[in-house]
Amino acid sequence: MAETKPAPKREKPRPVYIKPPRSVAKRPGWTCRASDENAEEETWNCSLIGADPKGKARVVENEAYDNAWLKPAYDYSQEEIFKTLQSQLPYDPWQNCGGPSPAREVSGVNNDLRESAPMDVHADYSEVFDRDITSFFGNVDIRRADQHIMADMASYDTVSETMDAQGHVFYSENELSLYSDSVLLKLATDEARLRNALFITPSGPFRGGAEVMYRDSKTLSRYADASFTSCRPGNQDWVIHADRLKMNRETGKASAKHAWLEFKGVPVLYTPYIAFPIDDRRLSGILPPSWGSTEKNGFDVEVPYYWNIAPNYDVIITPRYMSKRGGMLRTQFRYLTELSRGSLGLEYLPYDSLLKESRYSASLQAQSNFTHGITSNLDLNYVSDDDYFNDLNNALGFSNTRHVRSYADLQYNQDWVSFIARMEHYQTIDRTITDADKPYQKYPQLQLNLNHSFDEFPLDVAMENQYTYFYRSSTVSGQRINLKPSISVPLQTAGAFFTPKFSLQHTDYILENQLPGKAPNISRTLPIVSVDSGLFFERDFEFGDTSYLHTLEPRAFYLYIPYEDQSDIPLFDTSQYDFNFYSLFRENRFNGPDRVQDANQVTLALTSRMVDSVTGLERLKLSVGEIFYFRDREVVLTGTNPETNPFSNLVVEASGQLTNHWSFSSAIQWNPDVNDITRGQGMLRYRNQPEQIINLGYRYRRDNPNLEATIIQSDMSFRWPLYDNWYAVGRWQYSLKYNQTVESFIGLEKESCCWRFRVVGRRFVNNISQSVETTAQNAVFVQLELKGLGSFGDKVDDFLERNLFGYRKPEY
Repeated sequence: MAETKPAPKREKPRPVYIKPPRSVAKRPGWTCRASDENAEEETWNCSLIGADPKGKARVVENEAYDNAWLKPAYDYSQEEIFKTLQSQLPYDPWQNCGGPSPAREVSGVNNDLRESAPMDVHADYSEVFDRDITSFFGNVDIRRADQHIMADMASYDTVSETMDAQGHVFYSENELSLYSDSVLLKLATDEARLRNALFITPSGPFRGGAEVMYRDSKTLSRYADASFTSCRPGNQDWVIHADRLKMNRETGKASAKHAWLEFKGVPVLYTPYIAFPIDDRRLSGILPPSWGSTEKNGFDVEVPYYWNIAPNYDVIITPRYMSKRGGMLRTQFRYLTELSRGSLGLEYLPYDSLLKESRYSASLQAQSNFTHGITSNLDLNYVSDDDYFNDLNNALGFSNTRHVRSYADLQYNQDWVSFIARMEHYQTIDRTITDADKPYQKYPQLQLNLNHSFDEFPLDVAMENQYTYFYRSSTVSGQRINLKPSISVPLQTAGAFFTPKFSLQHTDYILENQLPGKAPNISRTLPIVSVDSGLFFERDFEFGDTSYLHTLEPRAFYLYIPYEDQSDIPLFDTSQYDFNFYSLFRENRFNGPDRVQDANQVTLALTSRMVDSVTGLERLKLSVGEIFYFRDREVVLTGTNPETNPFSNLVVEASGQLTNHWSFSSAIQWNPDVNDITRGQGMLRYRNQPEQIINLGYRYRRDNPNLEATIIQSDMSFRWPLYDNWYAVGRWQYSLKYNQTVESFIGLEKESCCWRFRVVGRRFVNNISQSVETTAQNAVFVQLELKGLGSFGDKVDDFLERNLFGYRKPEY
């Protein structure tokens, strides 16, 4: 006979009641609610939908839908249950709406304690049958370690360690919160069976439901008539449905049968079977496709397939179809070993319908780390024709590459020594470049750099050593040996620095195919003397209610190099640096050893800053500098005249963070010979991350002071909120010299807690020029990103990050 005894009175959790909504959806019958205008009056606002039921009792049905596809995955009562499940978790999984929250455990509780932890049970009353089965009734509240069950009634079998709970069952643990009509739980094996279950997995975060849920072990679970989404409770923008769903946390795999994706209540994708990963482990399968449309290729679609060959080998096979050109296959093989990692990429278009020929490309990248300080890099690339990138590269990743570079090197690096041996090759794909202007191949280049600083006294010694063999068909080639030892004495205090430096640069050339009348062997030795010095003054002052630190930083740089005729030396890899504020302090205005400038000059410059003492923001920075030449510069590049002007361009640069949102940067170069501005640029930026971005820019450049400008260009870009998390993005880069748009795009971006949508239309011109007629290209790209699931369409986010200054691709 069953033994019954009342439980002692305690503070017990109350049953969970679902509060009805304040306003009911449009259903047939009367709907009444208290007046909002005057709550003290005993009046009601009532409205009638459909025929008057005239007091007859009736069953209130859910909202009717003409199309079953548009019926929401979770009704109002289920959404309220999801909110209750969310409140039972130790933290809100959707607190950072932009991405998943890391899984956390309740303080002081660990999953390993479940087997040894006692069970704490509270209920209104209980019954014990044969001392083996205990039944609990009314406000049942059971806790064991991190597990927590609330139900209307529950039975526990101590022999089989089975818990049977019924009636509004809420179960939660550190990484799961669920609800069910009934739960059968085997505590010893963590097996469970639930009916009409709803669940939240915070590590995703995911939430979903199933008609029947089977938990076969701690790691394996099965679902019938299941659905899930990463949208927070109350939002059902996208939901995945499946007749059967299986998840295995031990292998990190899941599979579903007869699954379909519903977006905004409309089915958009169906598959009879799909397997996918549920953690960061790799799994073979089809990746989200990408698509777009361009004028050159027509409709362009790619469907990648990922093949996880082994833990350290995989391959991505990507069939691609272009409506105007035909089918293409791309493969990328990746490997990882203890010593190296790399990838092999191949692309093949068997028949281009426009060019009537096959096209292909290949690439090989590898990085190896043999031991401490010894590494190697391999980067080999080849394309079948000069127009390969212009035609077949996706218009979002459009590249105006003129040379395809390949190289292989071996490096050794320590604190005081570095050595590199390199082979370098260039494939020129710009038809406008003549053979005489193509870059030299380096077979090989050896470079050894030594440096050492003494702790006992201020002295730095260094030596740069380089050997290179340059080759280019039908032109002068040969070997170059360049040695450059140096010694400097850096003297520095808190308010000043003074650094004299002496270098000796020696270069030997052993040339082939040298022009008639010029020596095949050339040597050059030049001393280089420089003195860099500066002072630092600062003072505190207040402007309004803000404290500032104001600095004055005068700087003087002297450089002396004697003149030596270098006109017989070929230009293997040397050109002239672009002139800016930092060029005022270079020892050589040429960027390679083939030319060493002659100099007897001094640079005078001044930098002043105004820094906010509280925030540390640099509110204003102004730099002014100019070089004063004591003699003409006779060492020049081939085909240019000696420089005779006694002054360089006067360089003025200004920048600052005006407010927390507004900043600017600008630079102007004034040429004293022509008494005019030869270069200028300015940028005004507004930032209110992450929603609001505005960039306004202007650029002017005249390479030859006596000729017209080579660049006159305006640039504007933005990201701005419109309505309900819709954002407009765009850029307009316009050439005022050629009266033509160089680059423009306009698009929309929708930001939601569980999905993101982007559409961009782009128009661009490559190699704009007055001498060559250019045609603008148009393209449209779409991307739908379901957070926690994947991205469909083209990589519009990567394009915006590259072309919209200040835009940051969301990470989650």
